Amino acid sequence: MIIKKTLLAAIFTLGFAGLSMNFSYADEAEIFNNEVETKTTVAKEVAEPVNIEVSELEKLLALNEEQTKIEEKVEKERQAEKVEEEISVSADADKLIVIAKSKLGSPYSFGSLGPSAFDCSGYTSYVFRQMGISLPRTASSQAYGGVKVTKANLKKGDLVFFNTYGGISHVGIYIENGNFIHASSYGSGVVVSNINDSYYAPRYVTAARYL
Repeated sequence: MIIKKTLLAAIFTLGFAGLSMNFSYADEAEIFNNEVETKTTVAKEVAEPVNIEVSELEKLLALNEEQTKIEEKVEKERQAEKVEEEISVSADADKLIVIAKSKLGSPYSFGSLGPSAFDCSGYTSYVFRQMGISLPRTASSQAYGGVKVTKANLKKGDLVFFNTYGGISHVGIYIENGNFIHASSYGSGVVVSNINDSYYAPRYVTAARYL
């Protein structure tokens, strides 16, 4: 009888232990499932912003590409306008030089504005006036007007200035290849000289552009 009670007690004890183990396994399974579900949810939440960022990046790249195309178009138009302007200026310079050369050999006369005789600034004033451009009267005042130009960047039609007897005292019209046309006071009248010759090279001061 005692043995039977002992066996029954053992059976009940083992049964409860089994149930306890089953509940423990069930709890662990539930915890595991919850962790998996949580990690999956977090992964989705992390992935979604990445998709949004990629979409926004694509939009930004598209906008940048479009902006680049617009800027390239504007630059091409600007370059085309610049070329047209340079052609126009070059044509005006050619006309100016034709007018200037038409007075070659005209005598020098101090204070004269032409049309038959000239002093240096009177000559440049006369030539530009035929193009509808009004210049200041004296060489020094002409030097301070217009757009300043370096000697290395001289173009046809630029005015070139020299210090022949103190300050800016002489002016001529540049006609390319170092040559300029001017009304010389040395008994020559309107002649072509070179800015790099032994007399004018050390006396060169500056240049100005009016075209």
